[in-house]
Amino acid sequence: MKIRLFWLLTVLLTLALLAACGGAAPQPAAEEQAPAEEAEEMAEEEAAPAEEAAPAEEEEMAAEEMVEGCDDPLGCVTIAPGDPLRIASALVIAGPNETLGIDSQTGVEVAIQERGEVLGHPIELQAEDGGCSAEGGQTAATKIASDDSIVAVVGHNCSSSCTPAAPIYNDAGMTMISPSCTAPALTAPDSHVASFLRSCHNDNVQGRVMAEYAYNELGIRKAATIHDGSPYAEQLQQVFADVFTELGGEITAQEAVNVGDTDMRPVLTSIATGEPELLYYPIFIAEGAFITTQAKEIGGLEDTILAGADGMISPDFTSAAGEAAEGMYFSGPDLAFSGDKYEQFRQEYAEISGQENPISVFHAHAYDAANMIFDAVEKVAQTDADGNTVIGRQALRDALYATANFDGITGNLNCNENGDCADPKISINIVQNGEYVRITGEADAGMAGEGEEMAMELPDLGGRTVSIAVENAYLPFNYIDLNTGQPAGWDYEAWDEICNRLNCVPEYVEMRWDGMIVAVSENQTDVGADGITITEERAKIVDFSDGYISVEQRLLVRIDEDRFETTDEFAANEELIIGTQLGTTNYNTAEAWVGADRIQSFDDFGLTVQALIAGDVDAVIIDETAGLGYQGVNADKVKLIGASLSSDQLGFIYPQGSELVEPVNLALQSMQADGFLDQLADKYFSPQFSLTYDDIGSPEYEGE
Repeated sequence: MKIRLFWLLTVLLTLALLAACGGAAPQPAAEEQAPAEEAEEMAEEEAAPAEEAAPAEEEEMAAEEMVEGCDDPLGCVTIAPGDPLRIASALVIAGPNETLGIDSQTGVEVAIQERGEVLGHPIELQAEDGGCSAEGGQTAATKIASDDSIVAVVGHNCSSSCTPAAPIYNDAGMTMISPSCTAPALTAPDSHVASFLRSCHNDNVQGRVMAEYAYNELGIRKAATIHDGSPYAEQLQQVFADVFTELGGEITAQEAVNVGDTDMRPVLTSIATGEPELLYYPIFIAEGAFITTQAKEIGGLEDTILAGADGMISPDFTSAAGEAAEGMYFSGPDLAFSGDKYEQFRQEYAEISGQENPISVFHAHAYDAANMIFDAVEKVAQTDADGNTVIGRQALRDALYATANFDGITGNLNCNENGDCADPKISINIVQNGEYVRITGEADAGMAGEGEEMAMELPDLGGRTVSIAVENAYLPFNYIDLNTGQPAGWDYEAWDEICNRLNCVPEYVEMRWDGMIVAVSENQTDVGADGITITEERAKIVDFSDGYISVEQRLLVRIDEDRFETTDEFAANEELIIGTQLGTTNYNTAEAWVGADRIQSFDDFGLTVQALIAGDVDAVIIDETAGLGYQGVNADKVKLIGASLSSDQLGFIYPQGSELVEPVNLALQSMQADGFLDQLADKYFSPQFSLTYDDIGSPEYEGE
C-alpha cells in the first residue's frame, strides 16, 4: 500500500508540473467550464467506489502492520509457511549431573515426536547445555535470548542455573518452563521473575514431606543437614530444618561444602559431635557420593541414617556410592505414573534414548512443559495476509500463566500467578540392592488440594496359595490369643488384606524365629513375616519387600529407676546389664553399643521383660512399639527412656528372585495410599494395644 501511494503522489506531482509549464494550449474561459464540471462529476462518480474499497485497504494495511510493526508489548515471533516452530532446551547434558538433563531432554524429544507439528509447522529443538551452575545458566540463556526465532524455552534443570537465566530471558521477552528447578525463591512473590514458570514441585513441598517422614515415620528427633551453597540445596535443607523444628525435633548442625570438594571428613567430623540420628544432604551426585562413603568412616556417624533428595536419584550416584548407599533414604517426585499416556511415553522414551527405563526423575515434567508451550502457541498464534504465523510473546506468556486443568503425565497442572504449575506429588525412596525402591508416595502434597487417594491397578495372582512363615510368638506381629486360641496380629491382618487385593490365598506356617530366614532362603515358604528388620547382611540371602513400617529401638527400664536417665548415662556405667532377645537386631544394637559382656540374652521378649521387672537386668533394649505395649499394661512397673538407639525399616522376606516381591510391594503401596496401613498402625503400634506375653499362648513348636 505504501508503494502504491508513493507512485500515485509521483504521478500527480508530474501532472502539476506539466500544467505549470504550459503544457496545454490556452482555451476560452467558457469552454474551460465544461471540462471542469465534467471532472467534478467524474470525481463524484469515483467517490463511491473509492469509499467501498477503503475497508479492504485497511485490512491489507492491518495485516502488513502485524508483520512490520508487532503491537505485542514483548514483541512477536513470525514463522513463514513451511518453516519450523523453534523452541530451545537448556538442560544439564554434560558432566557429573548429565543423567538429570539427558533424561529431561528425552522427555522434550518425546513430546516433539508425538506432536509432530504445531499449526502446520514442524518443530525444531535447539538444545543447549544449561549446566548446573550460575555460569552455565547465564551462558546458555544469553545464547538462546540472542536468537529471536526461538519461541520459548524448556529449562533449566538446576536452580543455580535457573536463577541467573530467568532475568536474561525476561529482558528478551522470552518465557521458560523449568522441569526441575525447585528452589522456593524462584516463585516467591518478592523474588519471582515473570519469565519463569515450572512444571515441577516447589521445595517448600519436598522439604516438608521429608521432615514429616523423618519425624513421624522414622521417629527421628535429632537431625543435621549439609548443603553445597546452591539455591536448590541451601533452600531445600532450610525448609527441612524449619519443618523438623516445628514438629519438635532438634537440628544439631547445618553445614556447607563446596561444589568440587572431595574430602568431606572435616565437615562430617564436626557434625558427629552433635550425635544426629539422621543426616539430610540434598545436593548433587559427585559431592553426595563422597559424603555417603566417608560418613561410614566417621566415629559417631556409623549408625546415623543418611538421606538425600532428587538431585542424587540417578544410577550414577548408586554406582559412585556403592554399598554405602544401601539403606539410604531419598525424597523426590513421585514417579508412580500410570495410564496409557505414560505407557506410550515410556515406549517412545526407550526408542529415542536406547534406555529401557528413564534414567532420572524429571522426564515427565519436561514432557509436560513442552506440551504446555505447544498448547499455548495454538491458543494465541495469528496468521497474517502473507500466511505467516505470528506469535506474540506477551500473549504466549499470558496463555501459559492461564494454564488450567492441563492433563499431563505428572498430574493435573494449574499455573498460579508466581509460576508454580505442578500437581506436586512427593515420594520417599530407599536404596535396596542398588535400586531406588519407593516406600511411600504423596497422593497430594498440599498445594493442589487434599485427601486424594492414589488409584493403582494391582496384578492378579490367579488364586494361588502363598505360604507365609510366622513365629506366633512376637507381639504385636503374630501370636496365639489365649482368649480365642486363634492366631492373630499385624502380620495376619496385613497378609489377609494383601491376598484380598492380589487374589491369593494366605497359608500361615508356624516356624521358629532362629531358623526362619534360612528356611525362607531355601524356599521352604514363599514369604517370611515376623517384623523382620531390613539389613544388608540378611539381604545377601533373601529379598526384602518395601519397608512397611519403621521402628525405633528404645530402652525399657523399671518405673523407679534413678541411677540413669539417658542412654549415655547407661552406657557410661559399666556395671549395668542390658537384656534383649538373642538373634535380633536389638541384640546387634546392644552389642555394638555396650559390648557383649554387658548383655544377658533370652529366647523371647516376654522372658526379657520379666527379668527386668524382677531386677535381673537393668534395662531392656526393645522395639518402641512393643515397649509401648508393655508400658501401657505395666504402667506402674516399667517406662521407656532416652532417645532412639536405632531406627529400622521392617519388611517381608522372600527367596531371592521371588516373583512375589513386586506384586506385594504394589499392594503395600495401595494399602498405604488408602489408609489401611495407618489403621493397622493405630490398632497394633500404639498404647491402646495392651496384650503382653502373659496374654498369649505358646506356639506348637514350643512343645517339641
